[in-house]
Amino acid sequence: MHDAPLRWLCARHPHLGLVAALRRHPELRGEAVIVGGAPELRLPVLAASTAAAACGVAPGQPLRQAQQLCPQAAFVSVAAGDVERLGGDVAGALGGLSPGVETGDEESYCDLSGSHAAFPDEGRWAAAIARTLMETLDGELPSVGVAGSRFVAHIAARASEPRHVRRVRAGAEAAFLAPLPLGLLPVDPAIGARLAALGLDCIGAVANLSPVELQRQFGAEGLALHRHCRGEDEGALRLDDAPRRAVERVVLDGAVSDLEVLRFAAHRCATDLGEQLCSRGLVAVAVALVLELEEVAGVRVTAPPPLPAGNAAELWAAVLALLGELRPQAPVTAIRLEVELRGAAGRQADLWRGGDAEREQVLAAAARLQRRYGQTALRRPRLAVDPGDLLERRFHWDAPVPAAMTPHPASGAVPAGSPAARNSSAGLVARSSTQPAQKGKVPWSRPASARPPARGHSRPAPAAQTALPTVAGRRHV
Repeated sequence: MHDAPLRWLCARHPHLGLVAALRRHPELRGEAVIVGGAPELRLPVLAASTAAAACGVAPGQPLRQAQQLCPQAAFVSVAAGDVERLGGDVAGALGGLSPGVETGDEESYCDLSGSHAAFPDEGRWAAAIARTLMETLDGELPSVGVAGSRFVAHIAARASEPRHVRRVRAGAEAAFLAPLPLGLLPVDPAIGARLAALGLDCIGAVANLSPVELQRQFGAEGLALHRHCRGEDEGALRLDDAPRRAVERVVLDGAVSDLEVLRFAAHRCATDLGEQLCSRGLVAVAVALVLELEEVAGVRVTAPPPLPAGNAAELWAAVLALLGELRPQAPVTAIRLEVELRGAAGRQADLWRGGDAEREQVLAAAARLQRRYGQTALRRPRLAVDPGDLLERRFHWDAPVPAAMTPHPASGAVPAGSPAARNSSAGLVARSSTQPAQKGKVPWSRPASARPPARGHSRPAPAAQTALPTVAGRRHV
């Protein structure tokens, strides 16, 4: 799968402090409001409403000056906790539409790289984010800019009007910035003054200079200046801790009832999402599989993976377990895989050498065995203090629960209410599996009545096996 070009969305919205203040004082909506505290305090203005801004009030001004400019304004203070909670609400709402979200007091950034299953193009995706932001902040539609870099998206949002989305095509960043004034560049004012003294009056004039000349004049800041003028800045999203989601959807060729086709489509979704997890350094902490049915409501199952899934193999193991739990009552038209993402803090096994990641793979395999065969199926070794000369005494093995607790296969009795007794009459039951099915096979088993009689000696069944029927004192595995 080819990497999608990076696309940024910048949305300029009312200051979160102003929104929190208006929620606390709804009677002030539409009035001149200045956030920062009482005018007697020697503090700066944090935010101002539209009516106060029309009188010349701007963030950063002293409160006394703001009172002189707009004496009829209401001065209010806002608690830091209210702004923090409001920022969390914004991050959570946008996290349902974008895999990467960064929220600020007056600007929010989203990652629009790739595509979204619910929106056919980038414009509708950006419009949906703008509407979500408007509903979360109880205000008007924000000014939105979309571009291939953080700086260009910010400038596009400033150039955009409220209720509009300004999009800059990939590769057209330099042409978009060329006629704009130098004052928009995020550089030291002294550098801007020197550029103006040289007769450079727009960003395009600076972009035409050699980066070597800019470096000779301004050092490392000259190279950063050239990249900004070309729209090639390397800014990164400062991701929030709010949950993020990613969705992969595969539309089937007509309505399908074949389980093998569904398994293949689910495997494709897991592979594509797993590659995204690896490339972005994220892990999936919750997995949801949805089957969209023909003419009826779809079916959905959600469960957390045993360990955070950070690659395609781990994600496919969780998806295959969910696929065995779904019982579609009608032909399936599409399969959708949704995952909740977190940063892979403290876990970078996929970035190490091959041998360094074996411990985590062993832990994941052990967790799958315990889910299928019970907690007593594994034994943990401990290094002996005095092993002596015998090799077999080098380790002590933690004793599991006595095997007498598990019904013996020769007894022929199945405890009432056990999973085996409940599932023995099912027509089509799922068995948990973490490996892709071979060609012509699917992770479903037929009832015991449709199977040939077992041959050879009976074997003890796993303690936690839930989908294996019991017939005549034997368990078919």
